[in-house]
Amino acid sequence: MKKRVCGILLLMVMCTGLLTGCGSKESQFQSYIQSLITANYLGTSDEYIKTTGVNQADAEALYLQNATRLANNLNAYYGLDIMSDPDMGPRMIEVAKLIYSKIRYEVAPTRMTNGIYYVDITIYPINILNDTHDAAVEYVGSFNKKVSAGEYNNYSKEEYRREFASGILDILEEYAKNLTYQDPKTVTVRIIEGKSTFYISDDDLRAIDELVIATVSDETTTPENPDVPENPEQGTTEQSWG
Repeated sequence: MKKRVCGILLLMVMCTGLLTGCGSKESQFQSYIQSLITANYLGTSDEYIKTTGVNQADAEALYLQNATRLANNLNAYYGLDIMSDPDMGPRMIEVAKLIYSKIRYEVAPTRMTNGIYYVDITIYPINILNDTHDAAVEYVGSFNKKVSAGEYNNYSKEEYRREFASGILDILEEYAKNLTYQDPKTVTVRIIEGKSTFYISDDDLRAIDELVIATVSDETTTPENPDVPENPEQGTTEQSWG
């Protein structure tokens, strides 16, 4: 299995906080970071709208964009090719939202060093890929047996793909309900100030996102790909474990 999810970094849209007369800089910076995370991963945008001045539609679009990118990455990771499917694609996006809804993090109070403001963010990486690994391996083995028995010989390529993907989605949905987490890691972001605005860099945004979904551990085994049905007219899911 891949040791990293290719493209799992979800570049969050850069939005700038607005300095106002309400509260200290330190409290505004901490609130900005808190709202940035909730807007991107939880879809809770009221504070984000207040802090950045974006409108409701833009905040909702940001959340959907990030959920869709995670869905696309999971789709590619498991080799499902379902994002254009009118039923399976939206289902994968809902799985992504469910996974993100379990994000665990802590935003520390803003601190200043040598005139520069920093915020420490502690993130507990979501362990969904490792949690589901054994169940996915078992599922692929079971699916292969059915293929060998000829159960899918009369399936169209689309039906075959949907059948395999449905089982993977079942696993993701089940394990997303009771996720585990890896040991917490802390990333320090720098607040970049303008005359009346502030923001954090793209690199800091990526550093946050790198920690949200844990990578696959080295101890995992690599399952075989699903076999191709005997009927040469039928397709394969081209499961991407390697």
